[in-house]
Amino acid sequence: MTIFWLTVIAGLFIGAFWVGGAYLVWTSEEARVVRSLEKYQKEIGGNGQSFQPKPILIRDRAGIVTGEFYRRSFKPIRVDNLNKHRIIIWALLSSEDREFFVHSGVNYVAIIRALVANITQFRLSQGGSTISQQLAKLTLNLGKRNLSNKLTELYATFYIESRFSKEEILAMYLNQIFLGENNTGVEEASRYYFRKPASELTYEEAALIVGIIPAPSLYNPMRNLKIALNRQKRVLSDMAKNPELSQNPKFDLKKFTESMDSGLKKFYIQYKVKETKVEDDLEVTSEIGKFGANKDFRINLSPDFNAEIRNFVLETFSDEDLDETSLEIFTTLDIEKQRIAESALRYGIDEVRKEIQKEIIKDKNKSQEFLESLALRMTGAMVALDPLTGDIEALVGGYKISNSYQINRVEESRRQPGSTIKALVYALAFEKRIINPSSLVIDRKLNIAGYSPKNWYKGFRGEMTARQALAQSVNTVSVTLLNEIGLNYFLDKLGKILSLSDEQVKERFSKNLSLALGSGELSPMELAIVYATLANGGRKVTPRKILKIVAEDGREIFVAPELQDSEQIIDPVAAAMALNTLESVLSGEGTMQIKQKEGEKLLFAGKTGTVQSPKSANKKWGGLKGVRDTWFSGILPRHVTVVWVGHDEGAPFPGSGSGVAGSIWVKYVREVNAKIGFGTELIPSFVGDFVRIDVCGDDGTVLEKDPTYVCKFPLLAQYYYIGDLPKKRSGFNQASTPQPSSTDAQGNEPESEISKYDIENEEPESPDAVELEPPLIIVPKGKDTP
Repeated sequence: MTIFWLTVIAGLFIGAFWVGGAYLVWTSEEARVVRSLEKYQKEIGGNGQSFQPKPILIRDRAGIVTGEFYRRSFKPIRVDNLNKHRIIIWALLSSEDREFFVHSGVNYVAIIRALVANITQFRLSQGGSTISQQLAKLTLNLGKRNLSNKLTELYATFYIESRFSKEEILAMYLNQIFLGENNTGVEEASRYYFRKPASELTYEEAALIVGIIPAPSLYNPMRNLKIALNRQKRVLSDMAKNPELSQNPKFDLKKFTESMDSGLKKFYIQYKVKETKVEDDLEVTSEIGKFGANKDFRINLSPDFNAEIRNFVLETFSDEDLDETSLEIFTTLDIEKQRIAESALRYGIDEVRKEIQKEIIKDKNKSQEFLESLALRMTGAMVALDPLTGDIEALVGGYKISNSYQINRVEESRRQPGSTIKALVYALAFEKRIINPSSLVIDRKLNIAGYSPKNWYKGFRGEMTARQALAQSVNTVSVTLLNEIGLNYFLDKLGKILSLSDEQVKERFSKNLSLALGSGELSPMELAIVYATLANGGRKVTPRKILKIVAEDGREIFVAPELQDSEQIIDPVAAAMALNTLESVLSGEGTMQIKQKEGEKLLFAGKTGTVQSPKSANKKWGGLKGVRDTWFSGILPRHVTVVWVGHDEGAPFPGSGSGVAGSIWVKYVREVNAKIGFGTELIPSFVGDFVRIDVCGDDGTVLEKDPTYVCKFPLLAQYYYIGDLPKKRSGFNQASTPQPSSTDAQGNEPESEISKYDIENEEPESPDAVELEPPLIIVPKGKDTP
């Protein structure tokens, strides 16, 4: 019995401690909560005519207005217009708080039910919160869900109930509840998802919005459409069970119940909700939120870039700051380059879509409609930045350029970059002086701890120069070089370039030699940073979007840090040698040949990348074959561009790095060159242990000024380390250059990986072939390489 009473006393003491601690937290937060509630009350009172949103202007680097948005561009829900929002209120009360107008802020029956569920499940699985409690939680914003915070919220709830009417509480809640995709309040959510005011929502639209409330990141239709539609049906069912909450004396429950199915059908038709069977799963798509990205913008000439700017502003400045002053944001964007990038990317993706629709479905269970749906979901991303400053000059996050919700694939989507990563492999091999561009390497069959990579062409070509090996994207040579460089060294450099911690590198990249072929996933922005590092003489590059932010009174309230000498990650001589070698990819030696006028200096460098769709994906996609990802990374004077084209879910499509992504890049470069132009130096000047020598690309030997010396690809002023120079050709005999049409050991003709472009006519003469998907091999413990 003594133990029992000791337990009771201890329980009472702990309870009193919790209650007292929560009260202390409430008293410390009370003044802030009161200020917020008074602001909300002012917002919901009167006729709303005093609401004057402050504009936020976004300008490009030349001062041209590219965007204008508002924290809120509409009037909030008010007490005097609640009756116009009866449908959304009915849905809300039916789902979240049926006794709202009866209880005094706390629904004790619901709390007991939630406590029992939480105790039996040993976790906070149910809340039992009323609308008043949820408003208290939103206003307090204490963060983590725990019992102490719930008690603190109770104090705030009692204050709210004692200070405000039920109508005021309801209006404030409707304006403050978070509903996914940066939407605060049902008015904002209504305009985002359905492009209409909340007062005009249908039953089905209101039910979908209310269904988001318990878990906005999980239940919103942009992230999980299938779950959102199931939640919608559940809310409609709750509405049917609570007809008295409709606040409509003429409401006909029988008619509402009987029309639920037809109402949903009409909703599906209006928002083009489609269900497509993919293997054993049902994939659902719709146009819900199609116009969401532009809901707050009056002007929006670069939606993907502007969305990032808007997010920065909303995260950096408080609502009060944005309500009190207008802002001008001066960015790094070049609107002309942005327009050209958008046009080029759309053009390239449209061409791929046309090719997909020509394919023949082998799976009888797949229809032509499936093929058309697949084609329409082809997308891409493109980013252009200045490697010296890190300024982002163009950013396109997907095919749907305007008026549409979409992922910013430039920064959020990671894919295998394929052979584009070889540029870094070669740069590090130059840095460690394993090779120079003229060194002879051997394309031969490998077997390194069981790993035997194949080439994109059949067989092996034997001896060639390192420059030729990169120009022809020879897989075996890249793997051999990475093996000699060491995986730890490679990953350490990659981590420094991308500002990743050792833990992040370990988590993201499997330590194996297939990294030389692009098995480690990168975002287009990350790949652009890799290439920008090479173009910046091996120095670290940090991308930036905002130059300064100016307040209404002229004060500069944010200024980008002054550019300073950044960390030297790769030796500048090795970076210069890598750029020289990447020039070969776009010459007559490479996989993407750009024609030039005789005597014209080559001011382009770059690398293609193609990732083959695995055979395991064939069944899922109706037997279609093709590639999974196509890439091109291009370097011009003070300009780095990365292009990716693919399908978000990895569906195969016809094409290749040079034939798809490369064609987009050529179209972009051609138009930028005609309208704006580029600089005159591909490699910036630097101080280092180097000499510049004229060499012959045919065999990597020193270029001789002698009529008997024959050279098909003369290369001027190439970078080499002092003490590691190219050799002279013996007897001035002409060297033969490995050609992509050479046969393998069995005399079989390989597939062509060559695409040829005329800079004045971007159409390729032929598509290139795909590179094989790199197999994986794990490094034995305690070793740097397999």
